[in-house]
Amino acid sequence: MTDHAVGDPGLDFTSSSFLGLRYGTGTLPSFTTLTTGVPAVLHEPAAAHRIAATVAAAQGAQAGVVGRSALHALMDVMGMLPHRGDVVAIDAAAYPLAWWAALRAAANGAVVRKYPHHRPEFAAESGRRLFLLTDGWCPGCNQPAPLRELQRAAVEAGGTLVVDDSLAFGVLGRRRRGDAFGEGSGTPTWRGLDHQAILWVASLAKACGAPLAVTTGDRATIRRLARTGGNRVHSSPPSSADLGAATMALYGDHRARRSQLQSNVLRLRNRLRDLGLPVNGLPFPVVSIRVPDAYEWWSELRSAGIRAVLQQSRCRPGVMLSVLVRADHSPADLDRLTAALRAVRRGAA
Repeated sequence: MTDHAVGDPGLDFTSSSFLGLRYGTGTLPSFTTLTTGVPAVLHEPAAAHRIAATVAAAQGAQAGVVGRSALHALMDVMGMLPHRGDVVAIDAAAYPLAWWAALRAAANGAVVRKYPHHRPEFAAESGRRLFLLTDGWCPGCNQPAPLRELQRAAVEAGGTLVVDDSLAFGVLGRRRRGDAFGEGSGTPTWRGLDHQAILWVASLAKACGAPLAVTTGDRATIRRLARTGGNRVHSSPPSSADLGAATMALYGDHRARRSQLQSNVLRLRNRLRDLGLPVNGLPFPVVSIRVPDAYEWWSELRSAGIRAVLQQSRCRPGVMLSVLVRADHSPADLDRLTAALRAVRRGAA
């Protein structure tokens, strides 16, 4: 089979813009200057404060602060909060950003350790605060972190649970009966948790399509992060375009999009099962299957004009074939993907 035409994007299942939100120059709120040119610690637009407060309120957190990215935010958290002698325990399969941020804590004298993926094992250490660092949702096993257990351990140790929820924010959130995903405020609310001892960080660049991050937590900690420095001393706030996109994402009514996303995910998972393909983990927009030769399957889909993802899991051996489902995928898109996978499966039999 020959590859599809150069420049033809084909049918794309590689984008993590799960809600299918798009922002063009004609749709964003108007602005007079793209950037302040002033470090965020000195001045940031009112929109940044509104965005942080909106996300915090949706989670039941006391306060929030905006950052340029999840990496900037996690670097500030790990560089400013753990002190010499504190323990930073990281999920062994956490996204690399967590490990990079932990280097800041190690440089300040904190002890950095890892614990088995989603199996926290901690021994009480007198006089040492415990900072637990995990992703809210793991795309490798398509499972949430054991946040309730981690929160309890943080409270008992007088420490903090730091959750990088970039993948799940805008998708998962507080649920009603029969609702698999919820209202989008993040994995902790999806799990029914309050915000006690939780410091939550997420990029809005995925489901919300806005390239900035928000950190939420207790008022004293957020005030310290906002005023003391870190990356906010060295970089301007997110641009006016970024803030405009985040404002549209947070204040728009996206219930229909989220409902369509859930419908698309469940529809595709059912079709994959009908084909006899093993679907990985719980329902989530990252839909993955394990097949003997994932690269060959990926290559055949690409030749058919369908872009998928080869995913090297950090928590399981081997490579999976993954598709990232969006709210703006049509039934015809899912039909085309299903037909292509059926053809590939038939050829591999």
